[in-house]
Amino acid sequence: MGKTTKFSVLCAVIISIYLLPHTAHGQCAKDIIGKWQQSHLEFQGNKIKDDSQSWEFMENGTVRFMKTTPAIDVSGDYSCEEDIIYMKGSSPGRLKILEYGGEVMVWEHLDHGGGITHIKRTK
Repeated sequence: MGKTTKFSVLCAVIISIYLLPHTAHGQCAKDIIGKWQQSHLEFQGNKIKDDSQSWEFMENGTVRFMKTTPAIDVSGDYSCEEDIIYMKGSSPGRLKILEYGGEVMVWEHLDHGGGITHIKRTK
């Protein structure tokens, strides 16, 4: 193999390694890219109306979480494996997608107190 070919292969490997963390979100079974607004929660069969939270999943593997009360606006990384979203922020957690309809989604919190969250796409 010539020096030019070895250099080309090395460059391709380095680019692949660099892009891997940024494309890990692509393994989601569902298209979650966009902004999602919470409509209500369910805990032990009780429905609680709450639209104070939203999530914006970006193509680069970053998620922005916003809450109105108390005011929170933080960003972190996420990745997916089939129907599980792995949140990698200061408070890591897993969300299991239970239902997905393109414009609505329902997920279960697997790590932080359980509960079912109903959200709708806003953009």
